[in-house]
Amino acid sequence: MPAVKKRRKRVIRRRLKKEVVFVALAFILFLYICISIPSLFTSNKLAKLGYDQDAIAVIKELKLSDLLLDNQWYSDQLNEALKQDSFRSDLIELYLATDALSNDDLLLYDRLATSYSKEDLISCFQQLEFYEMTPLLVFDPIEDLSGYIQDVLNHRAQNSSDHFELSNSYVTYYQDTEPTEDPGSITMLVNKHFYLSESFIPENLVEMSVKYASKGVQMTQEAYDAFAQMCDAMNQEGLSMYASSTYRSYQYQQELYDDYVKRDGEQEADTYAARPGFSEHQTGLTADLASSSGGLSKFGESAEYQWMLQHAHQYGWILRYPEGKETLTGYDAEPWHWRYVGAETAAKVQASGLTYDEYYLLYLQK
Repeated sequence: MPAVKKRRKRVIRRRLKKEVVFVALAFILFLYICISIPSLFTSNKLAKLGYDQDAIAVIKELKLSDLLLDNQWYSDQLNEALKQDSFRSDLIELYLATDALSNDDLLLYDRLATSYSKEDLISCFQQLEFYEMTPLLVFDPIEDLSGYIQDVLNHRAQNSSDHFELSNSYVTYYQDTEPTEDPGSITMLVNKHFYLSESFIPENLVEMSVKYASKGVQMTQEAYDAFAQMCDAMNQEGLSMYASSTYRSYQYQQELYDDYVKRDGEQEADTYAARPGFSEHQTGLTADLASSSGGLSKFGESAEYQWMLQHAHQYGWILRYPEGKETLTGYDAEPWHWRYVGAETAAKVQASGLTYDEYYLLYLQK
């Protein structure tokens, strides 16, 4: 009898274990169904909107399903962007508003977002080209961006990446100015907003040989070495130029500017001359060029100028105040005014089609 009872207890235990296992499996299956079926429904809904499986996986990982489904948001651009490492979930509306967004676009957005709302910027990206928005980096913050957008659209027929003009002015020069970042750096920006102190004198100033410059002018060693190499390369093609004006001290620029104001008045002088502290010549990285045949005033008509347009960036030099970009630089076009920024940066500026003001504020400013 005791043996029979023991066998019965063992059978009962086995049955209980099987029932526990069964209940556990049933519970796991129940949980799986509760989780997987809604997920499958969500995937199907996202697929119906147009998203592919790779994009759907990212949507779920970032927990964006409800946002996209509730708003019925989809675009081919967003579908592709979701699969990129650079995807920004905070800018979904921007992806929806555009056909394509590059890393440069995203950087521009971030730069402008310090002054403008998301709604205003989305409107800009919907209607304007990249080169039509980069001027906003240079201009003062605009209260009504819709007016700016319309101004740009009204001038679209004559504007391009090489030429930019508008009916209205969106910047007041020499207002709320700031000291130049990293004074002494070869990439520092000096313009009508960023200035050098009265005491600033660049390091490693050297006097240039009369082979390459007017007598007694100076330039920083690095810029001079690159300039000499450039002139030698030009000479090999039967062309010749020299630097007629390079480094100017704060005090010398003050004297020049005062003379111009006496002669033409402040408003006119500001179109072609920098105020002291705001002159690139104080950097020791700038040269006003003259061809051996036509001098400075005719440099823009010379073969040397055409050579510079094609080759200067290879030696680290850029045209600082190009024709057609007066609205952005704040100066009349100066085909003779060139600036050293280093070969790597110069090549990028050349490829961008931007003025150095725009390029610096987009890519280099801290």
